[in-house]
Amino acid sequence: MSVNHLNFDFDQMKEYDHSSGFIEYGDMGSRNEDNSNVGRLGGMPTSNEQRFMDDVPMFTLEQVDYKPKGIQQMLVCSNRIIIATQYSRIIRLDLNNPSDLEEIEFTRRPEERIYKIFLDPTGHHLIISMETEEVYYIHSTWKKPKLQAKWRVNLIESIAWDAADVTPQTILIGNNKGKIWETTISSIEKGIFEKLDFSQKEPMLKQLRLATYAVCLCLKLYFSDDGSPISGMRLERAQNRYFAIITTPSRIFQLIGGPTIENLFQPDNIRFDELPTSLSYSELAFYAKSSISLPTSFAWMIGSGIYHGDLIFGSQNPGDKFTTAISILDFTRKDHRGNPLPPLAFALTQFHFLFLYEDKLQAIGKLNGQIVYEYSFNPKQIRLKGLCVDSANGTTWVYAENIVFELCIRDEDRNAWKLYLERGQFETALEYAKEPYASDKKDMIWATQADYYFKENKFELAANFYGKTHKIFEEITLKFINANQRDALKSYLLQKLQNIPRRDTTQKTIICTWLTEIFIAKLNTLRTTPGQQGNYQKIQGDFRQFINSYKDCLNQATTFHIISSHGAIDELLYYAELIEDYERVISYHIQHQAYDVALNKLTTLKSTHQDLYYKFCPVLFHFIPYQTVNVWMQSPFLNPRKLIPSLMRYDQSRAGRPENQAIRYLRYCVQNHNQDRAVHNYLLSLYVKQDDDSQLLTFLQSPDVYYDLKYALRLCMKEHKLKACVIIYGSMGLYEEAVDLALTVDISLAKENADKLKDEDEALCKKLWLRIARHVVEKDNNIKEAMEFLQHCPLLKIEDILPFFPDFTVIDDFKEEICKSLEDYNQYIEELKNEMDDATSSADLIRKDIQNLRNKFGVVRGDQKCDICSYPVLTKRFYLFSCQHVFHSECLISEIMRHLDSHTRQKVRELQVIVDSGGGMSTKQQQQPNNNNQSNQHNIGNSSNMMIMGDEMSQEESIKNELDRIVAKECLYCGDIMIRSIEKPFIAEDEVDVIRSWEI
Repeated sequence: MSVNHLNFDFDQMKEYDHSSGFIEYGDMGSRNEDNSNVGRLGGMPTSNEQRFMDDVPMFTLEQVDYKPKGIQQMLVCSNRIIIATQYSRIIRLDLNNPSDLEEIEFTRRPEERIYKIFLDPTGHHLIISMETEEVYYIHSTWKKPKLQAKWRVNLIESIAWDAADVTPQTILIGNNKGKIWETTISSIEKGIFEKLDFSQKEPMLKQLRLATYAVCLCLKLYFSDDGSPISGMRLERAQNRYFAIITTPSRIFQLIGGPTIENLFQPDNIRFDELPTSLSYSELAFYAKSSISLPTSFAWMIGSGIYHGDLIFGSQNPGDKFTTAISILDFTRKDHRGNPLPPLAFALTQFHFLFLYEDKLQAIGKLNGQIVYEYSFNPKQIRLKGLCVDSANGTTWVYAENIVFELCIRDEDRNAWKLYLERGQFETALEYAKEPYASDKKDMIWATQADYYFKENKFELAANFYGKTHKIFEEITLKFINANQRDALKSYLLQKLQNIPRRDTTQKTIICTWLTEIFIAKLNTLRTTPGQQGNYQKIQGDFRQFINSYKDCLNQATTFHIISSHGAIDELLYYAELIEDYERVISYHIQHQAYDVALNKLTTLKSTHQDLYYKFCPVLFHFIPYQTVNVWMQSPFLNPRKLIPSLMRYDQSRAGRPENQAIRYLRYCVQNHNQDRAVHNYLLSLYVKQDDDSQLLTFLQSPDVYYDLKYALRLCMKEHKLKACVIIYGSMGLYEEAVDLALTVDISLAKENADKLKDEDEALCKKLWLRIARHVVEKDNNIKEAMEFLQHCPLLKIEDILPFFPDFTVIDDFKEEICKSLEDYNQYIEELKNEMDDATSSADLIRKDIQNLRNKFGVVRGDQKCDICSYPVLTKRFYLFSCQHVFHSECLISEIMRHLDSHTRQKVRELQVIVDSGGGMSTKQQQQPNNNNQSNQHNIGNSSNMMIMGDEMSQEESIKNELDRIVAKECLYCGDIMIRSIEKPFIAEDEVDVIRSWEI
């Protein structure tokens, strides 16, 4: 067994003044000048260490107000204090209710004194062992203890409580003769130990006879025949198994077994360590974060020191040990004979041992064995008795014969980080690097850890931790450069890069550039070194991951220069693609004649990179036209107009295919409804140069014409494509030119163009057909074909084409056509005669309707009112309309004037003046209405209601009729006036100037 000895020299401690009862000397966190031994590895605190120290003392001893007399033993569990006095009394105090203090006296015989008391972790169950070997039990709710009369277990030295059980609770009882019993607390009201039968010859439970016998065998085997007292026990349950630690004055046992206690004490499950001791007793202490959690460490006090370590409750097998990190802290205080002087009592906290001597209380660090706190007492005034710890609440108590103290522990782990750092336990140190100054503490830990690894030549690890620190950048980089550790330098820079704030862009760019140089140089070395393919791929992957993460921090021009200077083409192309510099990538492939690769790269780009298509397609189309056109046809976002420069470089002799690829693409565009004139013009120019005119004629005959007709005509004329010219003339509407040219090429084309005008311009259509007929008769002397024109063109008559025939032409060839023409004329005359008869009949009917209108009348009631002013209509001259609306003449005229133009309004006023004066007019007045009547005939319609016709009409009636034609032409409410008023503005045009005159 490997045991580490951590020694501290008590004699080096300062001589203290013991004249007073209590003298406190500060702790590890205080700033007292006397704080020379504070757990550091030599010397006074450095400036960095000094600022981490806390002004609040770690240990403070506070006296309790309550002062009982004759304290013999004291226990605290779950805030319940139990005090046993030398007068065989039990004092019970609940800290949650301090006023409720109980003193229990359970024996009156003076020779009966309390030997030891035992309290379970909950504070409810108290067992009292008397010097007379009697045993009492009392529950927290009882007022009196109960004697366990059947017990014959000698003196109880220790009890182990199974905290995992609530009820019944299992306990192990160890006595001063080296024997162990097991029982349960089954009922609070009736007490405990009902299953324990001491009337038997052997002190053991019937069901655990074998287990107890095995324990006794072990103890007898390794101890003296008289048996050693069971000085300490702890029982825990984890993973359905029991773990137990049992101590005697010189041995410590470890047991793993289960799932029952019986299995726990099987001989094969027991392991022990034995240490020499001069004491007849020992003490066992544990530290747990709470009363319900498993303990994490233990300490066993023997004659020479403290045997301590950590506990791990894991997957160990029966027979294994569950203690680890075992160390021994030697007692440095000596008695008058020079032997180690053990304390009166000791306790274990998370990071300290507490030693209680007759004259002082000491706190010694577990990690470094140094005194961090000391409190001196005057033994003549205070007779110290012992220590106790309440693990449920984390409180520690010191008790003397007549006084009780509470040892307050604050931030016990405040300096743990530095102590673990001194021991080289860096990860544990980081766990305890807490506020305040947590970041600075971690920085010191990482720096120390990095220095350690650097000294151990573990440069990669050192680089990782240097990168987390704030140590001077230049200093660290020079360390790696001087050690010729480029890989470690790379790791350091990468780690440093992760910790640089975003705002420090310049520093990030510098480090990224340096890393790029290191990576590329490493790749260049591995590329030329045989057998390094695996390392090369790994470093290449690391580099690509690096530039993926920090591409925004790299200067592009500098990065390209570094990579290209080393000839790392793969990395150059990767970086270019990463920053979307596709122009560089495609240019590289084209320069190396990898046209297919360049084209494939183009196809992967989105529509946002159209400019690259237009830039590189001329070259690609020149060398691989078929593949390039395929890509174009799959890229609808391209503008064909911008691809025309590429098409103009097409050389069909290099294409290796019979089909013209430029025509193929442009035809695809046209078929997909492209309307760009430039595209159509260029396609036309390509068609014109083809020997076969079929594609050209099909293209020109398309109903949609988007090409330039004049440009097309000029090209076709130049290449002597006459049929194409005929089609173009037709598209231009130049049918005469089209027919004239067609007559020299193809008579059918002439007929088609002439026939296009039959629904638009019959005269021109007839003219063109006559021209075709004349050509057929005069040039071809084909009378029969000329006669067929009469069937194709109804506009032509036989008499139209007869003048083209020679004078001595035989009539037999067109006798039927002449007869048919005469019949058509006869039928036409008959139709005209019928139309004249219909017109005469219609005129008679109109005359009859006019005569009937003169006799039409309407009925007006005597009480009927004007629809405008609502006064009786018969009181004045009025108008009655066929819709039964009736208006006074004055009211109607007044309303109708609003809807007339200024000229008509003036005329109405003049007519009113004449009518009101009785019809007398001067010569001038007589002429003016006539003139006005002549100039406004288009504004005055026939009145269907009030018109009076006749040749012999008096002058007065004529004026009245004129007035009626204007104002009574239609009903004010039912006629067009009401409909037109919807769109009429509220302000008339002639009133605009008047309105503007009122503007401010």
